[in-house]
Amino acid sequence: MPRPLIPNRPDAILDAAEALVLEHGYERMSVEQVARRAGIGKGAVYREFRSKQELRQALLVRGMRRLVQRVREQAAGTGRVGLATAYRLGVDALLDDPLMTAAFLDDHDFLGTQVRNAPADRYRDRAAWLTGYVEQLHAAGALRVEAPPAAVSLALSAFTIGLLSANALLGPLSRDRLAAAVEVVAVLVERGLEAPVSGGPDFTAVLDRLDAQLSTTHGTGAPDAR
Repeated sequence: MPRPLIPNRPDAILDAAEALVLEHGYERMSVEQVARRAGIGKGAVYREFRSKQELRQALLVRGMRRLVQRVREQAAGTGRVGLATAYRLGVDALLDDPLMTAAFLDDHDFLGTQVRNAPADRYRDRAAWLTGYVEQLHAAGALRVEAPPAAVSLALSAFTIGLLSANALLGPLSRDRLAAAVEVVAVLVERGLEAPVSGGPDFTAVLDRLDAQLSTTHGTGAPDAR
């Protein structure tokens, strides 16, 4: 008897794959397990995603879009979004998303030993997006800092990676403790970097550009049989 058709089959496959990655890790997840969890045949998975690697890439793209949407929703009622607010919103969304936290840390247990070879250069893209936003703030006179925007972007990224790593090295740390550390940095940014002006880039437009960048990101890879 043929299997019933599943509405939004790609999302059903990604939901199943994400659950399995979080439960067992990418390396121990198989396409057959994904198909079983999604209630479809293994061949149906390959009709949507050419390989297990492409499935992982699709998970990461969907996760990034999920973070963008969360930040967009949280920013809607905040008025002007300066660097400190943007940082708060971004890390807050990240702390609530286990898959993307693993991606940010390049966690091999979750995402596999070949995660560094995944397409889309997500680390460089992420850094370039943040640097571009800081450059816009600087050009609008919304930052006091004399350091180059790239240095500000690197400092904030490095702190975030260190913060998330501390959970494994110094923890386990509760989400409240991690959020409190984020707030300390946000206050330092407000007091040391931000200038008291009302101008600045349209944060919604900034998020739109990131969303558009993600819309053009696709996984690649040849079919595999795992």
